Amino acid sequence: ERVYNVNCIACHHRDPTQDGGLGPAIAGSSRELVEARVVRGAYPPGYTPKAPTKLMIPLPHLEPEIDALTAFLQSRGANAGAGG
Repeated sequence: ERVYNVNCIACHHRDPTQDGGLGPAIAGSSRELVEARVVRGAYPPGYTPKAPTKLMIPLPHLEPEIDALTAFLQSRGANAGAGG
């Protein structure tokens, strides 16, 4: 939750089940999606994003926190696999 609050809520809503000002709701996002978006600013192969924008910049310094960030997002959502 700390990683999300410090790094994600500028674009995504404080509540990850809701759309933010720039980013979509991301509760329930898979690890594969979180890693691809956060570390590389990309989408996983075969993934269809909610909104195919190029607004999100890579945040590779968060790579060590991917498991914690994913656990937080998955704990917050019934939207398993959502994100983008």
